[in-house]
Amino acid sequence: MNKLILSLACLSSMTALTACTTVQPNTIREVNESSVARCKLAGPVQGSDAIFVGLSASVGSKNAKAKAMNQAVRLQATDVVWSQQGTSMTNEWVGKAYVCK
Repeated sequence: MNKLILSLACLSSMTALTACTTVQPNTIREVNESSVARCKLAGPVQGSDAIFVGLSASVGSKNAKAKAMNQAVRLQATDVVWSQQGTSMTNEWVGKAYVCK
């Protein structure tokens, strides 16, 4: 019985580690600061993820970026400028969302 409980606990932990955040469908462009000079700032966006171990690090970075991009979608942004891009150590994406016409 204890082995079964331990096995279930391990499986649920692994499932949580591999969970992915999906990016909502969008046409948001990732651009540099000069490309948004005539655009309106929609607001800040940021995403982070706690997965940062070994092979899961890239999953964490993708999840963090997806969370930030989903915020940009909610702000109805057309463009995003990143000030911090996720790495295998930080898994945090920080940027600004803009509405360009």
